[in-house]
Amino acid sequence: MKRTLIFLLTCLALSGFAIRGAAQKIDLKVLYVGYDPERPQPEKLVYYSTWEPAVTAGYKTRMADFKSYLNGRFTGVKVMDVRDYKPAESETADVTIFDAGPVNLPADFDRPAILLHAMAPNIGIPIKLKFDWYCQCLEDEALNVNTRHQIFNKPIKVIPTMIEKPTPSSFFNGHQAANTPKTMKMWRVVKESASLPGKYLIGMVSHGEGFADSPDAEVISGGDCLKNAEAVAIGRHGNYLMWGFSASPQYMTDEGKNVFINAICYIKKYDHKPVLVRKLQTATRSEIDELIYRIDEDLYKKALISRKEGNQRLLKMQEELRAKKAAGEDIGKSNEMFLLMPVSNEVQSFDDYLKQFAGVQLFAKYGTDVGKYHQYFRDNYEYFFPENEMALKLDTDARTLGVSNRNPSMLEKCVVMLENHDREDLAERLLTRYTNEKFTTAAEWRHWLDHNSTKLFFSESGGFKFYADTSGMKANPVAGLSQKNDSQKSFSDPVSVSWRIEKGKAPDTINLVVSAKILSGWHIYAYVPPESPFIQTNLNLKIKNKPVKISWQSTPGVALAGTSQTFVYEQTAEFSAKLSKNQIKGVRNATLGFYYQVCNDNKCLQPTEKKILIAF
Repeated sequence: MKRTLIFLLTCLALSGFAIRGAAQKIDLKVLYVGYDPERPQPEKLVYYSTWEPAVTAGYKTRMADFKSYLNGRFTGVKVMDVRDYKPAESETADVTIFDAGPVNLPADFDRPAILLHAMAPNIGIPIKLKFDWYCQCLEDEALNVNTRHQIFNKPIKVIPTMIEKPTPSSFFNGHQAANTPKTMKMWRVVKESASLPGKYLIGMVSHGEGFADSPDAEVISGGDCLKNAEAVAIGRHGNYLMWGFSASPQYMTDEGKNVFINAICYIKKYDHKPVLVRKLQTATRSEIDELIYRIDEDLYKKALISRKEGNQRLLKMQEELRAKKAAGEDIGKSNEMFLLMPVSNEVQSFDDYLKQFAGVQLFAKYGTDVGKYHQYFRDNYEYFFPENEMALKLDTDARTLGVSNRNPSMLEKCVVMLENHDREDLAERLLTRYTNEKFTTAAEWRHWLDHNSTKLFFSESGGFKFYADTSGMKANPVAGLSQKNDSQKSFSDPVSVSWRIEKGKAPDTINLVVSAKILSGWHIYAYVPPESPFIQTNLNLKIKNKPVKISWQSTPGVALAGTSQTFVYEQTAEFSAKLSKNQIKGVRNATLGFYYQVCNDNKCLQPTEKKILIAF
């Protein structure tokens, strides 16, 4: 009995210690950079929701919410408005959390940082982190979660509640579909917001393809989104950690809050351990897998059916909008524009479909023989390299050598060729193309290769290059930002915009016509339903800095495959608006804002506004 009593008392003492330990603050200084609601709200916020009041509410509440929660967990917490932030502020903090922008960090910034939601690409793109803008469409749950990772285990042990759910439908739109299960285990990070009348703030995912192909980067989880299972919701690159979910602590689950605390502690380990490899390439070898998938006649036929059904839905939606308008309802500017969009029954021929994906040169060689395209891509799979940031082409030099361009034995073979004076031009081209070195003698190449042979890794996202792993050493933080890569051209915007003035039907009017040319395989959005995170194309004309109220009529859009109410422009789109001569009397110039988001079947680019000067 006495022994039992002593045992129970010991257990109580230990449990009491555990409770006190759990409540004890972590000895870290955390800096939160957000919006101070006491200051005027900027015109554009980094937050995004299909329910606008959520954005305003976020501006008013997030700073106080983070401050309160972080103060309860860490010994030192400071919050500041992003408009006052300078990189030097992070020198006195152990970890900086970025929740608002714009923020411009120097390329050599090496202090631990957490990048929330869209702040990941907003900070990451200019300094070429792997946090690119894949899609601002992350919902509330994580999937493909690495629960063995430290952020689930230290300093707080978290056993995430995983629930089997149907796989997001978008995960089946692409070559990954064949290996995608019908259900996936998901972990809720953001609370169910049944109390909110609209959608809470939407999170961000980055491209997963090539993300973890360098030792300075790791994928921790994906997320429920409108892209694919490879999309990154939580990941690390160097001294930066992307937390793609949008919730402030008030809207996080208890498990989510604890993992977030662990993430702050985890990234502290990477203080002064900067990025090794910069993201130079969006198109990786998975693009070849996607081409093999897309070049398929059955898939083409399904697209035709989808277009026909889409036109029927478009007419029905327009009919419903007309009825609402006739009843006196304000249907909004975007719906007014959609209402004027005509329907086209034109369809793409199979020949043009093949040219779109395979290119004119391959079509001239293989015609409509789908099997030959597949054989070509499979036979040459190991020899593709960048044509530009978004596309690959065949490296005939690598094919001539007969060794995969991602196999280190290619480097060894090339150095031996230099040493033996065997096809030296070919060897030099390959060595300089697939490394960042510019040696001029065989001896220099041999010394470099022998010294680094056990450290080499190949990064497709880093420009299809071999790098030496310098983990644990002081890396060059700006490597890759200014390098010249003979296999890459600077990638041009997939959308170009021009304008012209035409005579109006009435003598006192003119027509302003805006033309958008869209790179083959890409699209911009003609109409998106209210719950969609994608950005509908919008035109705003200003005369003397004042918006001009005009109606824009566009050329036909087409249904986006796999969606029920989303319509897009492909190849070209024209927008025309009638102006009275009185509106432009005495005016020499006006400013047109052309706001759009461009995507293809695999990726989206960051929403962009082109400012165009219109001369009358």
